[in-house]
Order: sequence, then C-alpha cells, then structure tokens
Amino acid sequence: MKKIILFIPIFYFYLGHSGFAQETLSLEQFLKQVKNQEPGLKANVSSTHGGILRSEEGSLLLTPTLFVNFNRGSDAKLNPFSIVSFDNLVSTSLSIGISQLTSFGLQAKIHYDLSDQTMANPLPANFQIPNRYTNASPVLELTQNLWSNGFGVSTKANQIQLKSSALASSYSSSYQAKVMLSRAEMNYWRLAVARQAIGVQQEALTRAHKIYEWNQRRARLQLGDQSDVLQAEALVQSRELDLTAAQNEERSASRAFNEARNVDTERVSEQIIKISPDLVNQVQAPKRALLRDDVKAAQQQSRASQAMAEISSDRDRPTLDLIASFSLNGQPGLSSNIALPYTDLSQSIGPSFSFNRPTATIGLRFSVPLAFGTISQSQAGWKQEQIAAALTYDQKVMEQEHNWKDLNESLGEAKQHLTLSRKLELIQGTKLTVERDRLKKGRTTTYQVLLFEQDFLLAQLMRIRDQFNVLNLIAQMKQFGETL
Repeated sequence: MKKIILFIPIFYFYLGHSGFAQETLSLEQFLKQVKNQEPGLKANVSSTHGGILRSEEGSLLLTPTLFVNFNRGSDAKLNPFSIVSFDNLVSTSLSIGISQLTSFGLQAKIHYDLSDQTMANPLPANFQIPNRYTNASPVLELTQNLWSNGFGVSTKANQIQLKSSALASSYSSSYQAKVMLSRAEMNYWRLAVARQAIGVQQEALTRAHKIYEWNQRRARLQLGDQSDVLQAEALVQSRELDLTAAQNEERSASRAFNEARNVDTERVSEQIIKISPDLVNQVQAPKRALLRDDVKAAQQQSRASQAMAEISSDRDRPTLDLIASFSLNGQPGLSSNIALPYTDLSQSIGPSFSFNRPTATIGLRFSVPLAFGTISQSQAGWKQEQIAAALTYDQKVMEQEHNWKDLNESLGEAKQHLTLSRKLELIQGTKLTVERDRLKKGRTTTYQVLLFEQDFLLAQLMRIRDQFNVLNLIAQMKQFGETL
C-alpha cells in the first residue's frame, strides 16, 4: 500500500510538470507574453504613450489658427433716418483670416473681409444711389492683456497645466505597468520555487519510505524495535502531508502565473527555469532612475496644481485690455461727381489694398468682478491645494529614497543568508549521509536519523526560500527602472 502511495505523487509530478519534450519558458519569454496578452498591462502601456503624445497639447494655444466666418441675412426693417425706402435689405459677409496668441498675451488677427448689401425695390427709383453696397477690407486687429493674463501669465500657466497633467497621467500609468510586470516576474519565480519545493518534498518522501522499509525489515528479523517502525511510519505520513501542501502551493502559483498572462487555467504546461544558487548570483540588480515613475507623476501633478492656482488667481483679476485695429477699404467710386460705393464686389477688391480710405481704432476694455469675498476664498483654496501637492511630492521623494535603501539592504542580507543556507544544506546533507551509514552499522538510533532527515529538509527549503527572496527583491527593484 505504501508503494502505491509513493507512486501517485511521482506520477503526478512527472505528468504535470516534466511532460515529455516540453520546452523551457524563460523569464524574458514569459514577460513578453504578459505584455502581449494581459489587458490591464496593455491598457497602462497605451495610456503611458498617450500621455506623452498629449504632453505637447499646450503648444496648440500658440499655434496660428485659420478661421472663416460666413453670414447671410435679410432685414425688412426701415431706418428712420434713411432717405431711401426698400422692401428688403439682403446682407452677405465673408471673413477669412488667421489668428495667433503669443506667449506674452498679445492676440493678433489678420483677416480679409468681403461684404455685400443689396436693397430690393429702392424708392425713389430715380434717386442717384445704387441699390447695392459692397466693400473689401484687409484688417489687422491687436489685443494686449495688461492685467488679467497680463503679458501671458495665464497662457503660460495653461501650457504648463496641460503638459504636466498629461505627463502625470503618463508616469502614473507607466508605474502601474512596471508594478504589474514586477508582480508577474515574482509569480514566475514563485512557480519555479513551488516546483522545486515539490521535487525536494518528493525526495524527502522517498527517503522516508526507504527508512520505513529498512526498519520494517529489521523488525521482522527481530533486529529492531517496533517503536522505530512507528517513528519511520509517522515520518512517511508527515512527508506525504508536506508534499500535498507543496502541490497545493504549486497549483496556486500556477493560477497566479497564468493570470499574469491572461490564461484561464491552473495548469502550466511549459517548463520554467530551474533556480540554483549560481543562477541567482548571476542575476544583477537593476539600475534605478533618478525618480521613480510614481514620484515623477507626483512631481508633474504638483506643477499642474501650481499652474491651476495661477490660472484661477489670474482669472479672478480685473480685465484691462489694450485694443487696436487697422483696416483698408475698397471704396469709394465716383459717379456724377457724387462719392458712391462700388456697386460690384469685384470692383471693390482691387482698391482694398490702397490707403485711400483706411479705418483705425484704439481703445481700452476694463471689467472687474465684484464678489471680492468669494474671489479671496477661491484663491486661498487654490493656494492650499498647491501647498498640498508640493508636500505630496516631497513625501513621495522621501518614500522613494527609503524604499530603495531598504531594498538594497534587504538584497544584501538576502544574498548573505543564501550563502549561509547553501553551506548549511551541504553540511546537513553530509551529516544525514554519515548518520544513515552509522544506522546501518547499528551505531545510532532511528530517531537520530529522523532528526537529521528533518534538519536536511529544512535546510533545503530554507535555501529555496532564500533564492526566491533574492529574486523577489530584484523584481521589486525593477519598479525603479527607467523604461518598461
């Protein structure tokens, strides 16, 4: 019966994990699957790139803009001061131009305007005035902000806010992606450790069966005590429980492994790298960036908050604008010694670039909000949020430095512990071999061998755990890396 029990775990181990001619899935290949198949990671990577692309959106505020305005209307209302009556006045206007906002708060527009006004059935009909009025005008308009947005304060702050908000989103998504990749790497090593632990538990169970069978033979030959048989049998039962627990951990690790690459199953068909102390020592700790991505996100969010505070404060200031415009006009023509507008639009376009009848204006525009208490309260609120964002960034920087220092110290301690546990495993293995030989010669007890067996198993599991700790710490340190 004991041989059947022994065969079942062996068959499970080789069927579920070794397979036949299975290919080895490296860490790099696994992480590539995670990047290609995990929706959450792909979403974060896409958001990272999207934020970078959006970071230049603020430059659109200073980009020249083409505009076209077209209007056509009909008005039958009579002007009481007009000497001519008509049934209807049809007006058509078209304006085409370019506008641009400068970084120092100057709004400039240059456009070309065409207008046409036609009177239907003008009376008296014999009056020497045409029923159509046309005009063509190149126009230059300038508006300089002197108080609110004075010399481009809000414009510059808007650019900073748009860029910083986009970069904060990008860095935040990048950090989340790195965290997911780090967890995926830890799941890879977790499965490798779980499979290695099964192998160790399987070997321990095999040794326990051999001790049990040896004591059974001695008891049948009246060379040993029944208590030795019971001790050996208890060891077999304990090892079978340990193997079951290791198999349960392997199934859990397999689910986490497959979940990381978006595969809905608890079985991993591929073989993965077998961890050894030499392999662990070859793995190098990653180089860190100056700032971790979540710290960069906090930095950009602080800048965005400062810009929003400046925008809000500036928006509530009084408005004082200096306005100037200059235009040329394609009119007038002469008919019967009376100055009259051109009656054909094509005749107005040519003279529109002459300085015969220019139009020039200059002025000031002023407005001020009267809710002074609300304005003061709003500005104080933005100031508090600005301070909070700066403090959050400072806290993130401090946490980053502490975390990096702790990881480096923990990594050094874990490597030292691995070196010691590896030596301990070799010593415990040698000690167990010697004690087994002594037992065969009748120079020690079964209980003593069982104690040494337990010591050797614990040393093996400690070495496996220490290997995982080193690899796990290195995976966490990759969250501080420069690129995904």
